[in-house]
Amino acid sequence: MNKNIWQKIDIRVVAVGLSLLASFFSAFSTNIPNDDAYAYVRTAEIVLSDGVNAAMQHYAWVGYSLLIALVSQLGLNLFLAAYLINALFHSLLVYSFISIVKLLKNSKIVTLLAAICVLLYPPLNEFRYEIVRDIAVWALTLFALWHFLLFNKLHQLQNLFVFSGSLLFASFFRPEAAIYLFSVPFALLFDTLYSKKERYKQLLLSLGINFGLIGLLILALSIKGLNIFLLLSDFISVYDPFINNNLNPNAISTSAISSEIFGEHAASYSEPYLALFLTSGLFAILIVKLFEGIGGPFFWVLLYGSLKRLIKVERNILIPVLFFLLTNILIVFGFILVTRYVSTRYSMLFCLLLALFVPLILDYIISALENSAHRNVGMRVLILFFGYCAFDSFISFGISKDFVHDSADWVITESDVDTGLLTNNQTIAYNSGKIDNYDQIGRFLSEQEIINAGYNDFIAIEMHYEMTELVERATIKPLLKFRVAFPSIEEQRIIIYQRIAH
Repeated sequence: MNKNIWQKIDIRVVAVGLSLLASFFSAFSTNIPNDDAYAYVRTAEIVLSDGVNAAMQHYAWVGYSLLIALVSQLGLNLFLAAYLINALFHSLLVYSFISIVKLLKNSKIVTLLAAICVLLYPPLNEFRYEIVRDIAVWALTLFALWHFLLFNKLHQLQNLFVFSGSLLFASFFRPEAAIYLFSVPFALLFDTLYSKKERYKQLLLSLGINFGLIGLLILALSIKGLNIFLLLSDFISVYDPFINNNLNPNAISTSAISSEIFGEHAASYSEPYLALFLTSGLFAILIVKLFEGIGGPFFWVLLYGSLKRLIKVERNILIPVLFFLLTNILIVFGFILVTRYVSTRYSMLFCLLLALFVPLILDYIISALENSAHRNVGMRVLILFFGYCAFDSFISFGISKDFVHDSADWVITESDVDTGLLTNNQTIAYNSGKIDNYDQIGRFLSEQEIINAGYNDFIAIEMHYEMTELVERATIKPLLKFRVAFPSIEEQRIIIYQRIAH
């Protein structure tokens, strides 16, 4: 009887429930929102107060903020609306991940391992605490991959429509998600189970559906008065300075970078190779970010599985996954070449795709241990592996940042309506209610900003090296009156000054 119940349980549904529960606790245990959260919330405020067109002038790609604004109409504040959206997409990600692994190997044990892996995946769980649009992109992309694999297996037309629709919806959050629409269908040409003519027919069918849905989307947006091409132009314009700097490097800055890297003597000889040096360095950064994204425990399992050649997947399933991987790594590397910066979240989708193979490797290891003399030791190691993942996922040793809220509360209590505020901390700017464009608060304050501050205005500074140097300058120090420090006078993480006359 117990065995029959076990066979009937859909592990994916249970995993979705656990994911929602974890997201619920994460949302209410979050100390300070991430920096990007304020940009999305501020744009959502503009959507509600001034409309979508005004919001697009404030933020280049407004989709995520628009959804936050819509969900907030359920009676939630904007931050809770964002956490609810991310919780739902995180659950979709969990469901899609397990479903893909189930296609890789249809086994109850493998499905269970897939659920445990995705629920306890430390780098992914870090994002439960953050308000970022990337979670939606990862979830919808994995959902699209699942349906593409189903089409490759069953050749049912509805799976192609879901594949295309999911990626179009993902591009609502990040436009580069649409690239998969035009790269992944070419995986159909490598399915040797069908004739070359049939493969080309399937490719044309997939591309035709993609173009058809894109055309309908453009038409629908045009009816609503939204120009998708203008939106794309605004999005690309954000990267114009980076692109121009790469294509037309400034001679002065190039010389300065060469001197800094190679030294004054070698700079003149090495400057022609600067681009090669920087590209190699950026590629090295990408490798490090991929390692951070996959995480230590999963990395060693994947390495072991690769060395032992334990990853055995049907060709018609493996090739689409490889196309997704290749497309993602090209997008990420293109981004890092243009901006010379990359965050772990840009490489997370690549890592999630690699993590699909971890349950298969663990299943092989468990099977091998069943008849091994070291069975008990091996099982303990496996328990330790998942225990470490759970601990790393949900236990934080980070320093409490309640002092930031305390700083904002102090400003509210000690100031009146006419007292202005200058700060380099977004949370203080938002909580104080004194700064409208709180999402545009930068990490650094300038000397001129402090000089231009109004008499008796509060200046709340999150202290780091540059800000410590600034407040000690002879031109600035006489203008500042120390009021209070948080969390304490001994540990001055945030100092609040008052602007006084010279």
